Amino acid sequence: MATEILRMHCCGVEWVGADRAHCCRRTGGCGAVYDDAALWDAHRRAGRCRDPRELDLVQTRNGIWLRPTA
Repeated sequence: MATEILRMHCCGVEWVGADRAHCCRRTGGCGAVYDDAALWDAHRRAGRCRDPRELDLVQTRNGIWLRPTA
């Protein structure tokens, strides 16, 4: 069975995977892409974006912020 790769883009940012959560600059966000909606929710409090490093997240080579392993 073949795997379909979905390439997404918005506000000058590109990522792979429809299950990611993007904080769009066009709506006042920071432009970051998160591994899932829970991480997006954690970074966005009181209508403001927090730096993902403050949440101890790590960034992949492709720019996606995710939870550290181990």
